Amino acid sequence: MNRPRIIFVSTPHRGSTLATGGIGALGMRLIRLPLNIVSAVPKSVLEAAALNNDARKYQVPTSISRLSPSNPLFKALDKLPIEAPHNSIIGDRGRGDTPNSSDGVVPFWSSHLDSAQSEVIVPTDHGAMKSPKAVAEIRRILLLQMGAKAPKRPQTVLSVR
Repeated sequence: MNRPRIIFVSTPHRGSTLATGGIGALGMRLIRLPLNIVSAVPKSVLEAAALNNDARKYQVPTSISRLSPSNPLFKALDKLPIEAPHNSIIGDRGRGDTPNSSDGVVPFWSSHLDSAQSEVIVPTDHGAMKSPKAVAEIRRILLLQMGAKAPKRPQTVLSVR
């Protein structure tokens, strides 16, 4: 049996600056955690996570705030090897300007992994998993993983390593 495999699609391995801009700020203002979750957080944790050591300025982290490229977790994870075989599918909104491209949410520099066994860049936005080219690449990878003869990579792929 083959080792488990990971297929990353539009994955922000190093975060997204969108989380720190105006759209991210708007999203964070719209997100409200249920009171029973917030009240279950111990006071010592709230104080430890407070901005400038001021517990009154503490905000419960959200999925958006955690996507900031300055999040220390991204920096720590980036240093760790990914043990399982893995492939990347990255969108670039059809501009073809890799390595300066973005899917509109995640920039190429955040999605790209030198360790990926293959990297396919598809001309699409952050919804790359809906792209027929991405679906064809996922199918190709899964067939290879099963040991079946996989079809050739799509000719319209912008970049393949």
